[in-house]
Amino acid sequence: MTDDAAERPSPERPSPEPPESAEELGARLVAEVQAAGAARPGQRVLHARGIGAAGQFVSTGAGARFTRAAHLQPEMVTPLVVRFSNGSADPDASDGTRDGRGMATKFRLGDGSSTDIVALSLPMFFVRTTDDFVDFVRARRPDPATGEMDLNKVLAFLGEHPEAQAAAELSIAAPAPVGYDTVRYHSVHVFWLVGADGRRTPVRYRWQPAAGVRGLSDEEAAAQPADYLQSGLASALAAGSVRFDLEIVVGQDGDPTDDATSVWPEDRESLVVGRLELTGLADAEPLIFDPTRVTDGIDCSDDPILHARSAAYGASYAQRTTS
Repeated sequence: MTDDAAERPSPERPSPEPPESAEELGARLVAEVQAAGAARPGQRVLHARGIGAAGQFVSTGAGARFTRAAHLQPEMVTPLVVRFSNGSADPDASDGTRDGRGMATKFRLGDGSSTDIVALSLPMFFVRTTDDFVDFVRARRPDPATGEMDLNKVLAFLGEHPEAQAAAELSIAAPAPVGYDTVRYHSVHVFWLVGADGRRTPVRYRWQPAAGVRGLSDEEAAAQPADYLQSGLASALAAGSVRFDLEIVVGQDGDPTDDATSVWPEDRESLVVGRLELTGLADAEPLIFDPTRVTDGIDCSDDPILHARSAAYGASYAQRTTS
């Protein structure tokens, strides 16, 4: 290299974009969902229609084998609040519509803090990255001319993302439930349970309904009142209590821990770590349920969708509480 070449200035390169903050990511994801249609000011951006209940969680002590988390120790009783919901952004959508269902649980811990489990009626999510989520939401946007979703765009997305097909097929096939208490709910994401000795074990949560998993035919669902899930939960609580068992499914070496579209093999060990008993209705609408709100003895995985959900829920909460 000659001296004059060494002194010649290098071509200017554009400065790299600064990394997106959690607040920016959350706002962007919320804006994409809102652009798809049914979200309402002052409402949750998704899972807008829901109902809250309160009760307690009684640990079996089986979880203490894996974690030092206080609410999973033997004989621990922890008060909690649960919000059941439909997946739609439309708060007026009928309960009988084929839709994903949600069960968000907030454990009120003895030290005044809380920890949450946010679970869905599907055992896996549709996408594994935030970019794929944005593309999925855009593919589902209604056609301005017809007001209907363009099925060709959705099929094109699924063709390019085969990992999304299992969730899509289950979503389409799942019947409307008999009640919010007849649905099996899954945490979708992986969490690490941390023992007193620091040993880390990957697990997934699963809520098993004591009433069993039961659905309605399309004809039966169409004959129900628009609010039958909400009124049914109120009636069940008035007659007694609503119960779920909390199971953990224990991962093995090689099981994916950062991919919400993956499902672990059926032969993985599972055990009941506690029973949830709901005894009355409660106002859960002011609450934010954050799947990354964990307590000592539980760590989040590196699943990007898990952390994106936290960011989006925070942005949605900020919007609906200031609108």
